[in-house]
Amino acid sequence: MLAAHPAAAQRQRTLPPEPSTVPWVSPAGIQELQGAIAKYQAIVSAGGWPMLPARITLRPGDSDANVAIVRRHLEMTGDMRRGGDAYLFDAALEAGVKRYQLRNGLEPTGIVYGITQRSLNVPAQTRLRQLQLNLARMQELLPKLSAPRQVLMNSASFELQALNGGQVELTSRTIAGKRATPTPTISATLQALNIYPFWHVPGSIAKAALIPAVRKDPSYLYKERIRVFSTFGGEEIDPSMVNWWGPEAERYVFRQDPGPQNALGLIRFDMPNKQIVYMHDTPMKNLFDYYERANSAGCVRVQRYVDLADWLLAGQDGWSRAGIEAALAEGRAKTIKLARPVPVHFIYLTAWAENGNVQFRNDLYNRDDSAFDPGEDIASRTFNMPVAP
Repeated sequence: MLAAHPAAAQRQRTLPPEPSTVPWVSPAGIQELQGAIAKYQAIVSAGGWPMLPARITLRPGDSDANVAIVRRHLEMTGDMRRGGDAYLFDAALEAGVKRYQLRNGLEPTGIVYGITQRSLNVPAQTRLRQLQLNLARMQELLPKLSAPRQVLMNSASFELQALNGGQVELTSRTIAGKRATPTPTISATLQALNIYPFWHVPGSIAKAALIPAVRKDPSYLYKERIRVFSTFGGEEIDPSMVNWWGPEAERYVFRQDPGPQNALGLIRFDMPNKQIVYMHDTPMKNLFDYYERANSAGCVRVQRYVDLADWLLAGQDGWSRAGIEAALAEGRAKTIKLARPVPVHFIYLTAWAENGNVQFRNDLYNRDDSAFDPGEDIASRTFNMPVAP
């Protein structure tokens, strides 16, 4: 029996790294970003970096002129040292490619193809403009970060930082909005924790996703424990009595019962705001294993939701992580108001600098007005997932 060709084998995915504990926005971060801008201005003044042909694949062991282009680029950006055979894709170049991929929020495969190739072809002038735009964002945001304790969630990097006195005390991977349903940039106040919350399905989600799901599978509402009502607070309707194919289906409202299947998970973080977005747990834990985590309808899903709840309570009324876990084990709805509400900022930083490294992320929502073609839209992937915020 012939062995499978290595190229046909399933490559094991590398999990995303843990979020950085260096604050995204701080006086030191602004100063470091200004230094990065000076570096990229010099690169632009020198003519920028060479471009790769479209739709190529370069991997360790290859040797041609395109390898030399990649090497030159990574030498200019500081991802690898000069030297070695310019045309050979050797171990040093592979390490440089992985370093570049991590700096750009990409899986460190060490192979140049797809989104890595398109990222390398973003002109130096575009990267410089990206740095300048994000410097302006930081300078605008910094005065708002005067509270002792606060939470920042960066939609562009799908990560959260909880800060106390300017120091990061907690980080978490997050899931933010899809390109079609972006997470807004807002400032609000975290006021309470809702344990075992109900989910009142927004009309937009009901129309776009829930009703089509019911038409496809009549048992969908039963399996997901979603109830139908005439109006919010009105009488409950028997789903079997509804003509789901008629226009009247869109007149009803929907509420999902609390529990492990609930789209909000086990904890919702109450933060009133005009955009009606919030943070919450999720039953779809596997999505945290992806590098680009743009899967929501605009709300933010938090991987370390119990740790965040514990951090927000900070021992209030004797609460501890063990106490929170015990409350979750009880399986009963409970609201815990924060005695000390905490500011939260949903931000959008596609570039920053930390520890001498310039970090770039895809301009997912095209707010930099400089988006490049990143290839696959993650929202087009097929996941076995329920309707969710």
